[in-house]
Amino acid sequence: MKVSAALWSLSASLVCASWVPASQRLGRDLEPRWQRSANRRQENSTTYGWPYGPFRTKGRDVVNNRDEVITWAGVNWPMSGETMIPEGLEWKSAEDILTDVYGVGFNFIRMGYAIEMVDQIYDRGGEDVPLEVAMIMALGYENGTKVTDQIIDKNPSWTRTTTRFEIWSDITRIASTKGIFVHPDVHVGKAQWCCSHTDGSSWFDDVNFKTANWLRGLSYVANWAKGHNNVVSMSLRNELRESWNRTDLYYNWQTLVGNMSAGADAIFEANPDLLISWSGMQYDQDLSALTTKKNILTAPCYKCTAIRDAARRDPVYFDLDAQPWADKIVWELHLYPMSEDLDTGNCEVIEAGLYRNGFNALGIDKPAGCAITNDCPTAQRLTPVIFSEFGNAQDKSLYASTVQNCIRQFTEKHGVSWMMWSLAGSYRIRSGVQGLVDTWGLTNADWTGWRDAETVTGYWMPWVKNMKLDT
Repeated sequence: MKVSAALWSLSASLVCASWVPASQRLGRDLEPRWQRSANRRQENSTTYGWPYGPFRTKGRDVVNNRDEVITWAGVNWPMSGETMIPEGLEWKSAEDILTDVYGVGFNFIRMGYAIEMVDQIYDRGGEDVPLEVAMIMALGYENGTKVTDQIIDKNPSWTRTTTRFEIWSDITRIASTKGIFVHPDVHVGKAQWCCSHTDGSSWFDDVNFKTANWLRGLSYVANWAKGHNNVVSMSLRNELRESWNRTDLYYNWQTLVGNMSAGADAIFEANPDLLISWSGMQYDQDLSALTTKKNILTAPCYKCTAIRDAARRDPVYFDLDAQPWADKIVWELHLYPMSEDLDTGNCEVIEAGLYRNGFNALGIDKPAGCAITNDCPTAQRLTPVIFSEFGNAQDKSLYASTVQNCIRQFTEKHGVSWMMWSLAGSYRIRSGVQGLVDTWGLTNADWTGWRDAETVTGYWMPWVKNMKLDT
């Protein structure tokens, strides 16, 4: 990267100078069971046969090792709540849940996890947390043991001592048999419902976001991914945003670039085969300074910390092509109707905002709404961009939602991969409420069917079909 010495001085302090790769810190005595054979399996699992990995970027596209363009259409399956085990497994087996996902036509699952999941392994001397322990810690003894029994009843190959990563590995292997990719997504630092300015996971070194632990966690999960041929990508961080807990964290493009580059280094060093999804500012709505290669000392950013002497300093530019992981980065963006700063009033202005905030990196024509916003700069480099999160109540309001249908139109027209939020129609615990029902989830509350079967067949399945995933 062609940046000033000042940036790297800053980023070094931000990411903790004592950080070393997980491969050097995690001795053989702490090596988890899944890791012992992962390296031996990596070549066979990624080079030969589906999914024809490793993947890389080629201009605006993701391609496999046969140079075929890959498109994804998928769903978010949360596992970043307090139990740190994927939701719904007490209601339905992993096999049956994934059969439902496959039945819609989805070929991608974005699985949000908490860095705390890895922190607890280190706290326990390298031992992962067993299923029953995870449930009791999150739900209390009575409900924790009850839900454990329900999960084992639906998934009899597991026991009370089956660990979190073993469960995740089993789910990932089942997904592979159905041709479904699994994408680990760092959703939060401390396991809890996401996201807000006050949850402590907003920005680097927020109260629940220790940057050194985040880097360590990225390395750990990247190593875990070696054992799974359908894990071809993982994220850096979900929905970065200004912290309202700490006001001294230097929230701006310069800090983003320094820390996210360190995160990409951590993943690439641990597992150079993985694609790396890089999210933007303000709840992952803005990547404009990076796609247009603006001076990151002065580029505009909603609520960013000003660099007061920027005009007197040499410009700093993020040069993706100068990085060893240049052909591994995939930009990711989100959009919800409740955005603080974006106009979501009509599709013309939404499309212009999408172009400006990062989808210009696809090299697409400027949308008509650019005549309204007058803010549609051309990208400096072609790079894949995916829509990794958006959502709506799962009912007939889908058909009338301006944001939802504009996103659908945009992704179909431009071949943009996407992942809707979310699969979970209920949560074991969310924001302190056990058994919380979520009407934005695809499933009903007990996961026995879809919340609204008509919209699954009439809205989601046609959208997936229009993405032409098999061509």
